[in-house]
Amino acid sequence: MRKIFIMHPGNANYPEVTAYKNYFQARGVDVAVGAMSEYKQLDKKDDFLLWAIMGFYPNRFASDFVIHDYRSLSVGGWPAMKDFAKRFFNSQPDLRIFQNKRQQEIMGFGPGVPSVILPMGVPNWIFDVHEEGGQAEKKADFCYIGEMSVERGFDRVLDAFITQFSSRKISLLLVGKPDPRIYQRFSSAENLIFTGPLPQRDALKHVAESEIAVCYFPYHRPHCYQTPTKLLEYAALGKKILCNDSPSNIRCCEEMGINSVITTARIFDGIDEDAIREAKTNRRSDFANLIWDRVIERSNVASFLPKDIKLSIS
Repeated sequence: MRKIFIMHPGNANYPEVTAYKNYFQARGVDVAVGAMSEYKQLDKKDDFLLWAIMGFYPNRFASDFVIHDYRSLSVGGWPAMKDFAKRFFNSQPDLRIFQNKRQQEIMGFGPGVPSVILPMGVPNWIFDVHEEGGQAEKKADFCYIGEMSVERGFDRVLDAFITQFSSRKISLLLVGKPDPRIYQRFSSAENLIFTGPLPQRDALKHVAESEIAVCYFPYHRPHCYQTPTKLLEYAALGKKILCNDSPSNIRCCEEMGINSVITTARIFDGIDEDAIREAKTNRRSDFANLIWDRVIERSNVASFLPKDIKLSIS
């Protein structure tokens, strides 16, 4: 029976890679994960279906069944030009996967290769998070998980928070690795709590034990075409949510029925505290279909795989 090798670029966190691996392993498939250097070391590449999280790969890989998984549009300088190059110069796979229809349309590949829409999901275990520690003491008033960079303007978000709440004991818990410039400037603020990077389960437990979850998502390409994963996770945790008015946040709330207080680019500028106080929590059961196993199942991706990848359905 053929195995699956999931190849990632190695320069970003891809929760879907873990989800894919867990899904197929639980169904009796041998799955390996690694970067291109590890793929090149495989002796019998034809024994593996190659599932590539996409970058720029103009040469066809040695495996005889190849998936190109476009989890994101290009980032960094000249992103539209990079996507143009991928459209015309990436090698032709046997199957393409896209996070959503918008990304599929922007990439604009021609006919000839089948494609699948496989959206973002949340961990299968996310609905157990509250049960792990019982009724825990509140960690903070607000909690944010994610990137904290000057390039994304997160320093301005913290400026707005301090301006709004510096005279009161309102706390913001920050989970992740901050830009050194941000940490140097804000680490001494009494109402900001930096935890540093944490495993996903621990990070989400901090969210569960905080009052309000904060989702700050960029406005520019490629983020304006992506699903904010943290917004899905916050909803599945049943939280009150505060988010900026990025196109992706607004679209996600509308399409998935997520209750959220939507504010401005700096989030805490002139915040309506009555609106926050009266914000609706999200009902966790409404988001049960967002767990990765169900998302992968609904995509029907397994039906496109070679017949020698046999799934044991329990």
